[in-house]
Amino acid sequence: MIITRDTTTYRNLQSNLSSTSSTINELYIKTSTGIDVDKASESPSSVGTIISCRTDIVKSERYVQNCNNVSDNLSTSEIYLNSLEDLMVRAKEIANTGANDSMSDADRETLADEVAQLQEELLDLANSQVDGKYLFAGYNDQTLPFSSSPVTYNGTNDHIMIEVNPGSTVAKNITGEELFMNPVNLFSALEDLETALTGGTTSDISQTMTTLEEGAEQVRSQQSTLGNTVSRMDDMISMHQNALLIMESTLSSHQDADLTSILSEIAEMETALEATMQVTARVSSLSLLDYL
Repeated sequence: MIITRDTTTYRNLQSNLSSTSSTINELYIKTSTGIDVDKASESPSSVGTIISCRTDIVKSERYVQNCNNVSDNLSTSEIYLNSLEDLMVRAKEIANTGANDSMSDADRETLADEVAQLQEELLDLANSQVDGKYLFAGYNDQTLPFSSSPVTYNGTNDHIMIEVNPGSTVAKNITGEELFMNPVNLFSALEDLETALTGGTTSDISQTMTTLEEGAEQVRSQQSTLGNTVSRMDDMISMHQNALLIMESTLSSHQDADLTSILSEIAEMETALEATMQVTARVSSLSLLDYL
């Protein structure tokens, strides 16, 4: 009976050794990963919050990325729109100069040559590329949006929409149609100015100024829309980043390990393990002669 009892005790001690070792290993893993709750069984009450926070964090990070994408694209477009506005302002200045009765035919011819150069620059701006994509081609960003003689638009009129908040999308592009062709055709406006300078009257030159100003205002309107959108993206990025901080803090409070507490628990478990090992060694060394 004594031997049977000690055999049972030995088995119990072996089971305790295994259980204690497993617990210590789990505690070591928590100290290395910094995560306290890794499985649903470890804290059922926290699982719902942890899953929700992780899901929301992924969504918010995607929205931040999308907002940055929109902002980067529009900020790049803004550089070209600034050049385009300068071009239209210069065209109007040329028209104003050319409409002066004191200008000779040779002077106007010189101005006409400059307008011809502006037309080439305008076409270059309309066909601007960044990272191998045409800025003002709509969805056809791999297709040359504008071809000359006469200038026609080969892109689409669609805006590329990106979700920046649940249920909220924003256009990341400006189409060539709305910027260069509608309602004022900027190419035609410059062509008309060149024609008036080379063979028209002072009145003909003056009449082009109204269209040129309307064209410049068309560009300014797009600049304003673009600037407002970029500003909005900055606000949304800030909002999503603040939300991320809150969600990460909530996730940390439900998931992260308390290292001080865990290290203390490890020390206690190691002491208990050492004591169990000593008792186990003593029991395993007993033989039948110890009871005779």
